[in-house]
Amino acid sequence: MANLLNVEPWWRFAVAILIGALIGLEREFIMQHTDRRDFAGIRTFSLVGLVGAVVAFLFPDYGPLLAAVAFGGLLLLSAVSYAWAIWLAKRQQGITTEVALILVFLLGMMVVGDTSEIAIALAVIVSLLLSMKDLLHRFVKQMSDEDLYATLQFGLVSAVILPLLPNRAIDPLGVFNPFQVWLLVVLVSGIGFGGYVLMKIFGAEQGINITGLLGGIASSTATTLSFATRSKETPSLSSYFAQAILLASLVMFPRVVIEVLAVHPPLVRLIIIPLIAMVIAGLVVFYILWRQPKEQDTQADQAVKLANPLKLTTAIGFGLVFAVVLIVVRVAQDQFGDAGVYAASFITGLTDVDAITLSVSELAKFGQLDTDVAAMAVIIGSVMNTLSKGVIAYSVGSKELRKTIVWAFGVMVLAGAISGTVMLLVG
Repeated sequence: MANLLNVEPWWRFAVAILIGALIGLEREFIMQHTDRRDFAGIRTFSLVGLVGAVVAFLFPDYGPLLAAVAFGGLLLLSAVSYAWAIWLAKRQQGITTEVALILVFLLGMMVVGDTSEIAIALAVIVSLLLSMKDLLHRFVKQMSDEDLYATLQFGLVSAVILPLLPNRAIDPLGVFNPFQVWLLVVLVSGIGFGGYVLMKIFGAEQGINITGLLGGIASSTATTLSFATRSKETPSLSSYFAQAILLASLVMFPRVVIEVLAVHPPLVRLIIIPLIAMVIAGLVVFYILWRQPKEQDTQADQAVKLANPLKLTTAIGFGLVFAVVLIVVRVAQDQFGDAGVYAASFITGLTDVDAITLSVSELAKFGQLDTDVAAMAVIIGSVMNTLSKGVIAYSVGSKELRKTIVWAFGVMVLAGAISGTVMLLVG
């Protein structure tokens, strides 16, 4: 009786069952809502998870023979089921369920060891991956040759080039660390690629607003330019395009926060108020635009055409820009003090906020730039980048778009400038 009250082995068996049930739930759901019939559902998956845990629990007494017999039996059962479906039932059959079942067995074994947290996390990831079948198939169906090539290039950028770079400063100023620079290139490329994937998955049917929101993750400047250009082609949709441009621009601010968090988290507390002020101002303007009556048009569901942001040449170009900005900021500080840093952020922010944000964050991280100065540089870069997108939209957009853009971006820039100035005076 005393052994039964010992929770140590029992909670592990319960977790193994729940892991199997979680993955089996998705498989059972698919069977209930489609014509597909697999040999394993929620109960079978739960039992297989428990079998894995029991095998691992008995391993010290029975050795690898028990594990080999159990695993071999599971493989044989899966093979027989697959063969029956293909040859006797004459069904087109994948092996997703069989592979998932084998994985549940292994996860059940992991629970008994010291890797239960990893097993639970993997179970959630596997369930999510299985449930995303339609989305993933839709994404692959919409992929072009360029998309596939760019995705492989990202693997080259992140998994091949990065480990080969030296993780030390190689310049006389002590600021250019190839590994750190390329790591930030991977970060920015990953953010852009994530937005592009979401656009591919959700598609254009969700409308201009969601396309603008997701396009802003990939490239807010490119999204602004594309929608502004289209507003001249279809002036009647200018109000829709203005909303999308505003949303794309608002995405920039969370992206800046994420980049700062990734490089130098203490900097966030100094930039968060001005950035929030600009976001709130932008959201208020967006709400006003959204509430205004608009002309209905089927073209409102057309998507902005964005190129895949993940190209090796783009990554290398950004890496070079970032390295140059890093050195320029350091030289400007040495020659002109804080004013030089602000001037550099003013100029570079007109074209790209990521480079100046990552550069000053990197310098502040290693004590080569005062944190307050770095924070103000990020704010200046964000304000100037917002202003530059407003200028782009005004320059190439329709007459109707210009009217909205002037006051919409004006409110955002004003909010950022006032809050940034207050922060500078208070600091």
